[in-house]
Amino acid sequence: MSLEMVLVTPIFVVFLLFLTAVGRMVDAQSQMDGAARDAVRAASIARSAASARSLAAETAASGLRDTSWCAGGPSVQTDVSDWRPGGRVGVTITCDVDLGDLSFIGLPGTKRLRGEAIAPIDTFTFRGTDPGDEP
Repeated sequence: MSLEMVLVTPIFVVFLLFLTAVGRMVDAQSQMDGAARDAVRAASIARSAASARSLAAETAASGLRDTSWCAGGPSVQTDVSDWRPGGRVGVTITCDVDLGDLSFIGLPGTKRLRGEAIAPIDTFTFRGTDPGDEP
């Protein structure tokens, strides 16, 4: 019985650590998707393409502010190529999840995750431009 425990315990510990890593990745992806959804909503109600970019970046940063797993902070790209009434805006957030404390079970030190969201721009709301803005 003790020989079986000696052989099975390390396998069980590695399995639990793997489940911890999977749980961390699922939680991080969920937070990335939520931050992208919030950022694209903020960008879709902006008055200009330039303010859409800044609102998306601010919203994404505030949504991921209290996370310790995002190494180096989030990278936010805002697609305003279809910026017009009835158009669309897209936001992509990229972040590296730190898995360094679990690398001894064969996982990479970091894993890059992306959260993406697209939102329509309201057709009936006036979308002027701020002075000096370019789409």
